[in-house]
Amino acid sequence: MKMKFLKLTFAVATLAILGTACKKDAVQPDNKLALQNTTATLAVGATEAGVVTNSSTSPTTWTPVGYDLLNNVVASTGNQVNFDSNFNGNITIAGTNNLGYYDSPSVTNVSGITLADVSSVTLGAISTLGNNTSTTVGWYNYNRVTRTITPVAQRYAVVGNGSTIAGSTRLYVVQLDAVTTSGTYNTTVDFHTKRLK
Repeated sequence: MKMKFLKLTFAVATLAILGTACKKDAVQPDNKLALQNTTATLAVGATEAGVVTNSSTSPTTWTPVGYDLLNNVVASTGNQVNFDSNFNGNITIAGTNNLGYYDSPSVTNVSGITLADVSSVTLGAISTLGNNTSTTVGWYNYNRVTRTITPVAQRYAVVGNGSTIAGSTRLYVVQLDAVTTSGTYNTTVDFHTKRLK
């Protein structure tokens, strides 16, 4: 009798343990999937890498690619900027946002830029930063012979949702890292964004 009671108790305990273990396994994958489908917002003071890729049928017909700096994603709506023109290396303002630029005398990485650094930047005087020439302020130098783009050192795009730095409630600084090509007209634009407000 004791043996039957022990066997019955062991069987019930085993079923209880297995039932509990199976319940946990069923819940965990749903939680993981939910986290994978969320978008992280760029926090104030944070710096994130961004990338835009595109293809063209000719050197003069680059389709603009919208980019949402707040969520650090390619986006056709809610984007603050477009990457367009010359191998998509130009940064052009989108919507009601405003663009300016900052030349740092010493900071070589966007993560080191502060709100005080850009406090005197004029927003809205330009709508695009592209090829840097003797007559146009840009954020890269384009070599027409080798067809290469080199970022202008210590020049940063400043993007705000207001007409001034002080009046902007969202403010970003963008550093162009590289524009590379592969094949005939395939391009990758690498950059870093820091949110100041």
